[in-house]
Amino acid sequence: MTRRRLSPDQRRAAILAAARDLFGRSPYAAVSMAEIAAAAGVTAPLIVFYYGSKQSLYLEVIHAAADTVRAGLQSIPGPPSLTRLHESALYYARYAEKHRTGFLSLLRSSQEAALPETAALIEDLRAEICAQILADLATADPPTATDAPVDTDDPAVVVALRGYLGFVDATIVHWLSLPDDRFAQIAPETIARLAVGAFTGSLNGLRAPAAPDPASPNPLSRELHQPTEQ
Repeated sequence: MTRRRLSPDQRRAAILAAARDLFGRSPYAAVSMAEIAAAAGVTAPLIVFYYGSKQSLYLEVIHAAADTVRAGLQSIPGPPSLTRLHESALYYARYAEKHRTGFLSLLRSSQEAALPETAALIEDLRAEICAQILADLATADPPTATDAPVDTDDPAVVVALRGYLGFVDATIVHWLSLPDDRFAQIAPETIARLAVGAFTGSLNGLRAPAAPDPASPNPLSRELHQPTEQ
C-alpha cells in the first residue's frame, strides 16, 4: 500500500498535533524530539526544519492552547454577571482537567527562567482576561441597589483582579497535582465555585469599611464564645 504524501502544511499540522498530545500527557522536559517524530511519522531533522527546536515547537503548542482558551472564554454568552464569570471559570477548569499533565506543566513552566517566552504568553493571556473582567465591571450593574459600583480606575481593583487570577491558577495547580484518587473527588464545578468566591470576596474587601480597632471586641468572637443554653 502506497503511503499518501503529505503537503508541507499537512506535515506541520501532524507534527503540531503529535507534540500537543505528548506535551499534554508529559512535562516539557520529559518529551523528546524522537518521541514527537515517531508519533508524527516523520524524522527529527524534519521537525527541526519546520520548527527549529523543541522549545519553538512547544511555544507553538502553547500559542494554540492560549488561543483555544481565549476563544472559549470569549464565546461564553450573556451580559456581565456572576453567572457568566462562573461559566468562564468552569470552562477554564474543565480545560485544565482535560489536559491535566500539559496544563500543569504549562502553569509551572511560566515560572521557569529557561522558558521566558512561555511566561510572556501566559502573562499576555492573564492580562487579556483581566482587561475583559474590568470591561465587564465597568458596564455591569451592582448586585443590589445598596451596593456601590466598582471603580475600575482604582488601582486596587486591578490588584484585586490579578490576585484573583493568581488564586485561580494556584488552586488549579494544587488540584491537578493531587493523587489521582483525590483529584477525582474534586469536580471542575467546585473549582469554579471557589473562583467566584475569591472574586466576590476580593471586591467585597474593597467595599468594606476600614478595619476595626484591634482593641475593640470582635463581634464574631463574642458570638463564638457565648455560652450555649442547656
